[in-house]
Amino acid sequence: MPDMSLDLRYLRYAMIAAEHGSFRRVSQVLGVTQSTVSRRILILERKIGFSLFERDYRGVRVTRAGAEFLKQAAMGVSHLEHAVSFALSTQRGQRGEIKIGMLTALTSGPLNRIFRQFRHIHPGLKVRIREGTSQENLQRLTSGEVDIVFITGAHSIPGHDSLVLWSEGVFLALPVAHELSTRDGLVWTDARNETFVVSSGGSGPEVRDYLIQRLAGLGFSPTIDIHDVGRDSLMNLVAMGYGLTITSESTLGIEWPGVVFKQMFCPEGELPVSAVWSRTNSNPALKHLMGIASSVSRQMS
Repeated sequence: MPDMSLDLRYLRYAMIAAEHGSFRRVSQVLGVTQSTVSRRILILERKIGFSLFERDYRGVRVTRAGAEFLKQAAMGVSHLEHAVSFALSTQRGQRGEIKIGMLTALTSGPLNRIFRQFRHIHPGLKVRIREGTSQENLQRLTSGEVDIVFITGAHSIPGHDSLVLWSEGVFLALPVAHELSTRDGLVWTDARNETFVVSSGGSGPEVRDYLIQRLAGLGFSPTIDIHDVGRDSLMNLVAMGYGLTITSESTLGIEWPGVVFKQMFCPEGELPVSAVWSRTNSNPALKHLMGIASSVSRQMS
């Protein structure tokens, strides 16, 4: 049975010898002695169990078996080199993928800039996005389903790092005909008697909790109707007068007919947007993404 524990250096000697028909030429190309070339090719032949070359005073000629072996071996070496190159590019963060959890409401604004720059600078990296609530995305993060999450609020999770990237204004979405639509400098007490509509999924649970926190802190119990709809349908409900809702600054680039957005005065401060990731995550793509996210964050400060 042939010994297949081959040294790739010996295989390279044989491939160059087959190309030039001379062990002497191999020694010149590789900078080793001719006796070293001859000895190592002989070791290779003993390992595979047959002769690669016919030797005489004129040089060497590849045997029929040797020609077939070296042809197939060259393909294997090429695949191995490709595998090594691919693995190295992955290790350096030039290839591979990063899995991201995020709220639907954060898909525009600064996060849009981050994704655009990431795509431009690292076109070989695939981005996989999972949308969901903050709770869903944090569960995915801790279970390893995603590499990083972008969520509202400041979070402290054992074993994880977090960074507040920017803060966004909170806006009240209301029908054009609503009495508050012509006023500026709205405060939460202005909306104390209003009905609010929120989605059951996406950022809906965060919106509901935020409304309860803001209004309950002022001594009011908000009326909140929950609908199993997406953001577009939710804004249509607002336009038709079924209630008001709140949204962040990132969504203001989209226009919804019949809906007016008014910024709320928030003495507690604007709504922070954070990145959270595991400090043991070794994915090189994560480092690249956070580098871009930090740069965008600095530009906004």
